[in-house]
Amino acid sequence: MNSKYKILAKDTIIFAFGSLGSKVILFFLVPLYTNYLTTEEYGTADLVSTFAQLIVPFSAIVVNQALIRFGMKKTEKPEDVAKSAFVVLLFSVFITLAFLPGVGIYRPISPWKWYLAMQVILTNFSEVERSYLKVKNRNRTFAIISILQTTILAVANIVLLTILHLGVQGYLLANILALLFTTIVTFFAAGFQRDLGIGIFSLSLTKKMLAYSFPLIFSNVSWWVVHSSDKIMIEWMIGASALGIYTAATKIPSLINVIIGVFNQAWGLSTIREVESTNDENFYGFVFNVFCSLLFGASILFTSVIKPFMGIYVGESFRDAWQYTPLLLSAAVFYSVSAFIGSLYAALQKTRNDMWTSLVCALINVIVNYIGIKTVGIWGAIIGTVTAYLVISTIRLFDIHNYMTFKTDLRKYGLNTLIMLCHAILVSLDWNILLVSSITIVLYFVINQNTFKLLLKKANQ
Repeated sequence: MNSKYKILAKDTIIFAFGSLGSKVILFFLVPLYTNYLTTEEYGTADLVSTFAQLIVPFSAIVVNQALIRFGMKKTEKPEDVAKSAFVVLLFSVFITLAFLPGVGIYRPISPWKWYLAMQVILTNFSEVERSYLKVKNRNRTFAIISILQTTILAVANIVLLTILHLGVQGYLLANILALLFTTIVTFFAAGFQRDLGIGIFSLSLTKKMLAYSFPLIFSNVSWWVVHSSDKIMIEWMIGASALGIYTAATKIPSLINVIIGVFNQAWGLSTIREVESTNDENFYGFVFNVFCSLLFGASILFTSVIKPFMGIYVGESFRDAWQYTPLLLSAAVFYSVSAFIGSLYAALQKTRNDMWTSLVCALINVIVNYIGIKTVGIWGAIIGTVTAYLVISTIRLFDIHNYMTFKTDLRKYGLNTLIMLCHAILVSLDWNILLVSSITIVLYFVINQNTFKLLLKKANQ
C-alpha cells in the first residue's frame, strides 16, 4: 500500500484509540444521565453546553485551526505559530467574560453562566494545546490524553450525580474538572513551557493566521446553529421535556459523527501534507469514494437495529426517542460528507468557501426548523436537520471541483442516498422493519460491491 495511505490509516487508528475509547465511555454515560437527571434537568444541562459551544469560536477566533494549518507549513516555525496562537488565546479570556451579561439574559441558563464561562475558557486552552500535539506529530499522546480526560469525566459524573446527587450542577462540574485536567497536562505534554520561550511573536504571522481563521468563526457558528438551534427552538416552542427526548434521540447519530470525527482528524492532517507535497488528486478521489460507501453502510446498519437497542439503552421516560433516530442518522451521513470536503477547504486555505456554504446550511436549518416545529413538533426539527445537511453536502460536493478534479461516482452516491433515506423513513414509521432492513442491506452491497473490491485490491498492494 502507498505510504500516504499507510500514514492515513495509521493516524486514523491512533485517533480511533483516543476518540473511540473516550466516546465509548461517554456512550455509557447516557444511561446514567437519563436515570439520574429528569428530562428537564438533562435538557437544561445540555443547553448550557450548547451555549458554551456557541461562544467558543467567537472568543478564540478558531485559532486552533490556524495553529494546525500554519504549524504544518514548510515556511513557518511551529514555535512561532504556537506563540501567536497563545497570545490570541490570552485575549480570549476577556472576550469570554464580555459575553456573560448577554448570556445571563436567557433565563434557563442564567444560574449557570459562571459554569459556562469556565467551560468556554478551558475548552479554548485545551483545543489549542491539543492542536499543537498534532502539529508536533504527537498523535499517540493526543489519544492517551483524550482517554484520560473522558475517564475523569466519567468518574466525576458518577460521584457528583449518583453519590452527591448534584443534578445539573454535578453534570457541569464534571465537564469543568475533565477540561481542567486536559488543559494542565497537555500544556506540558505539548512542550508549551519550552516552545513559548523559544518562539518569536510575529504580528504579520498573527494577522495571516487570523485572516485564515476568522471566516471559520462563521462556519463554526453556522454549524452551531444547525446542531443546536433545533434544541433551543424545541425548548422555547415545546418545552424542556421534549428537549430531553430529542437530546436522547441524537445520541446514537452522534456515534457516526464520532467515528467520522476520528477519521477527519487523520484526514485533515493528510490533506495538508498532500497539498504541501505532491497534491495527488487520485488519492482524494479514492478516499472519498470508500469513505462514502462505508458511511452509508454504517447508517443503514444502525437504523436496522435502532428500535430494540434504544429500548434497553435509555431510561423508560426516553423510550419514544427511537422513532426520531433513523432520519438523524441520515443527517449525520450528510454532515460527514460536508465535513470531509471541509478538510479539503482547510488544506487549500479556502476558508471563505467553508464559511458561505455553512451560512447557507444554517439559514435553511433555522427556516425549516421554525416552520416544522410549529407544525409537527419534534419531527419539524428532524426534517430541518436532514434538509440542511443534505443541501450543504450537495453544494460542497460540486463546489470543491472548482479547485480540484478528483473523481466522484455521483451515480453510486445518489443511489446510496435514495436507499438510505427510504429505509430511515420506513423504519421511523415502524413499517415491517425486518423486511425493509433486509432488502436495504442487500441493495447496499449490490450498489457498493465494486468499491469494496477496489479497497481490498488497494489493501493488498
